Amino acid sequence: RIVQNALERTSKKYDLQLKQLKDTEKREKYKVYGELITAYGYSVPEGSKSMEALNYYTNENITIPLDPEISPLENAKKYFNKYAKLKRTNEALTELTKTTGDELNQLDMIMTSLDIAPKEEDLVQIKEELMDMGIINRKNGSKKEKVVSKPFHYVDEDGNDYFVGKNNYQNEELSFKIAGPDDWWFHAKKVPGSHVIVKSTKVNEKGELDDKVYERAASLAAYYCKAKNQDKVEVDYTV
Repeated sequence: RIVQNALERTSKKYDLQLKQLKDTEKREKYKVYGELITAYGYSVPEGSKSMEALNYYTNENITIPLDPEISPLENAKKYFNKYAKLKRTNEALTELTKTTGDELNQLDMIMTSLDIAPKEEDLVQIKEELMDMGIINRKNGSKKEKVVSKPFHYVDEDGNDYFVGKNNYQNEELSFKIAGPDDWWFHAKKVPGSHVIVKSTKVNEKGELDDKVYERAASLAAYYCKAKNQDKVEVDYTV
């Protein structure tokens, strides 16, 4: 329930930020308006509500709305100020939406991790991650719970090892600490899911795995991901 509430709250925030970011796309239009008024505004009569000008960026004539209560030069300044404000907003929101998007992906993976966790001991790292994110309060003086949960480990009949992360912490450990330069990495494409690491000593002369090893590793990546109930799951892989 805690994770679901956080997901819904973060999703709403992310959608709002994207909408606000989209609203800043018109900033370049205001910049062009300011430039064209500066270039051609000398011929515009005082009190005009609009002016026609050739947009030298597109070679098309455009109509620029004007405030008749102020001069053309002041109109140009007004449009430049609008552009500058939207430019600053765009820069701030671009960074903000990335942060919120990353948080949303992290929460999505935590929800997937809760579905993956087969034992109570597998919840310890998930709880720790939620405390690191500030979603669950960390009690002062409380001892850190001992982590005994390990990634899933499968071995096939040919001796190939398959390691599957159960949560974000284990995914990071598998990819950056356990995996070697000759190991293979699998992950469901564009959806939260487990990192699958294949350690194999049996590769062909091109350094490739047997087809059945690719299929098994991809199946694991597809099964331990958010999209596991879909008819088809795309999987990325690399060595």
